[in-house]
This record gives sequence, C-alpha cells and structure tokens, in this order.
Amino acid sequence: MGVAQGRGFRPWLAASTASVFGDSVTFFAIGWAAAGFGADAASLVLTIEGIPLAVLVLAGGVLADRIGIRRTMAACDAAMVLVMAAFAVGAIDGAGLWMLVAVGALSGTIQALRRPAEGVFPRLFGAEDLDRRMALVGSAHQIARTAGPATGGFLIGHGGLPLTAGLDAATYAIVLVALLLVRPPHEPAPAPAQGSVWHSLADGARTAVRTPGVVPVLVAITGLAATVLPLVMLALPLAGRERGWTAAETGLVSGAWVAGGLVMTLAVARWGAPRAPVAVAGPALAAGGVVLLAVRTEIWAGILAVGLVGVGTTMLTSYLLPAYVARTPPEMLARFSSLTQLAQTGPVLLATPLLGVAAGVDVRLALAVIAALLLATVPAAARVARLPRPIPRRV
Repeated sequence: MGVAQGRGFRPWLAASTASVFGDSVTFFAIGWAAAGFGADAASLVLTIEGIPLAVLVLAGGVLADRIGIRRTMAACDAAMVLVMAAFAVGAIDGAGLWMLVAVGALSGTIQALRRPAEGVFPRLFGAEDLDRRMALVGSAHQIARTAGPATGGFLIGHGGLPLTAGLDAATYAIVLVALLLVRPPHEPAPAPAQGSVWHSLADGARTAVRTPGVVPVLVAITGLAATVLPLVMLALPLAGRERGWTAAETGLVSGAWVAGGLVMTLAVARWGAPRAPVAVAGPALAAGGVVLLAVRTEIWAGILAVGLVGVGTTMLTSYLLPAYVARTPPEMLARFSSLTQLAQTGPVLLATPLLGVAAGVDVRLALAVIAALLLATVPAAARVARLPRPIPRRV
C-alpha cells in the first residue's frame, strides 16, 4: 500500500491542509488587527492564545483517549466553525481588542484539546510507511502555513476580518465533514474512563517513563523547541535590526527556515526518514547554521544559515517522531502525543524571555546559547538511535 493510499487518508489530508491554511490566514489577520492597538495589545493577544496550548494540551490527550481520537477532532472542529462564524459576523462593524482576545483564548483552548489527537491521526491509517506518511502531512501543512500570511494580507485589504474569519470557518467545516465520513482502518476503541483526569495523566506519564526511547525523544524535542522558535521569532529580528536589514530582507532570511524544513520533509515523504547517524547529526548541522549567522552579517549568509537550521532540525524530528509514535501503546496514543505537544510549547514560554535577556547584552550571545542548546540535544537523540527501530503495533 502506498504512503497515501490508506482508506480515507487522502481526503482527510486535503481537508486538514485546507483547515491549516485557513488557520494561518486568520492568525495573520488577528495579529495584524491587534497590532493596530499597539505592541502591548498584539503581545497580549498572542500570549492569551498561547497559554492554553501549554496548560491544557495534556488534558486534550486524556480526552481523546477516553472518547476517541476522531470524535475529539470532530468536536473541536465543530466548535471552531461556531467560533469563527461568530467572529466573522461580530467583526462586520469592526473588531475591538476584547473581541480579538476572546477569539484568541477560545481558539487556543480548542486547539490545545485537538492537537494531541491530530498528532497521531496518521497512524490510524496503518503502521507501514509511518515516517513517510507523517512527513507528507507535515510538508502539506507547512506549505499551507507558508501561503497563509500572504493570502491573509490580501484578504484583509479586500474584505477585512469578516472575510478571513469566514474563510477559516468554511475550512473547518470541510475538515469536519471529512472526519465524519472517513473511517480510519486502525482506529482504537475509546478507553473507558478509569479514575480522574489527573489519574489518567499520571498513568500516561508513568508508562512513558517506562517505555524505552520515549524520554530521550521528549528531551530532544524540548531542546529543539527551546531554540528554534526563539531563534526565528526573537533573535533573528533583533539581529536583522542590528545589521541594518530591512523588514523584507529579514523576512526573507526567516523564511529560509521554513524552506529548509520543507525540503527535508518532502525528501522524507519520498524516500523515508534518514538513517540514525544522519538524523543524529541534524542538530550539529543546525548549530553550525546558527554559528554562521552569528559570525557573518551578509543577507546570503543569513539565508544559508537559517536554511541549515531548518534542514538540520527536520533531519532529527523526521526520525524521532515516527519512532515515538510507533512505540506508543495503542490505548495511550493521544496522551503520548500530548507529551510531545507540551515539549514543543512549554519550553518556548521559558526560553524566550531568558534568551531575550541574553540578546539584550549581545545578539551573538543569544545565538551562542542557541547553538549550545542545539548541540545538547545530540546525546538524547543518540540514545534513541541506539535502540532497535520499533515495528509499530497495529491498533
């Protein structure tokens, strides 16, 4: 069976990619509207949306394991249809800051409950070619995220927030219909509730600690999350201003991270995940890119450097994440997925202000710290690489 031939996989992939595109359009539009109220207001909206992703994502894993992965995703998508439709109507006469904050809080909460289920959904279409299937999803979603901001900017000028929110509501309706129609062949039955949510969380954490390779994967993901997003969102804009780059030039350099990661995910979707030694070398390649960014100030060097970061980090994650999903007990798919989601969101909240302090002293100091943290993920990744490649259990 081909990587995209699992029953119902292609319709779901197309619908989910459309939904990610709609989300990306709305994310840009809300950020643009919030920026009109000032920098503090824009920061408030982004923070309000980000907090639930760190606080509630573990609860989302418990929810999906208890009521079903597909059912959880469908319920969350239905909720997002209502939120975005209400936003589209409410913004017709203009959107106040309170409305942007409310939409950010609601969408962040719903996404936190949805992401653990979405992260393991590709596994429900079969265990074979899992790395290629996950890479195909990742590359399709990355293309959608890349196209979203430009489209959002165009739509803001031709219809404003009602148009962007209406588009997002429509894409959520599309993926909701796909989820209601698609029946993944290996979807596990919902696990009956046993004890409180806290008991289920503790049970999942204990199982994760006992499962070979899981803790090193989480450590490596934490290291990548604490470095890559602060690099792109914080250190790179500061470096651009310090070096006299224009906003367009800095955006071009920043986009090289997406481009590098996309090239790697497309390669994995075509040929499979890299071998363990190549994957483990990924953080070193990314660290080399950060060092290049620190020592050279030309635009071409910045593009090359940040592109290497995208390639190197994706080299590692394209190996680690399928191995992690393959080792997950079928009855705890979503709870294990929520741990990776937390590992990707929590460190950013802690690392960003600390790296901001370092950048206040010297941007090159922040870049040196980022390079060191990237290299620190290598031992954890090497531990996973030494384990035998797991054969995913059928669910």
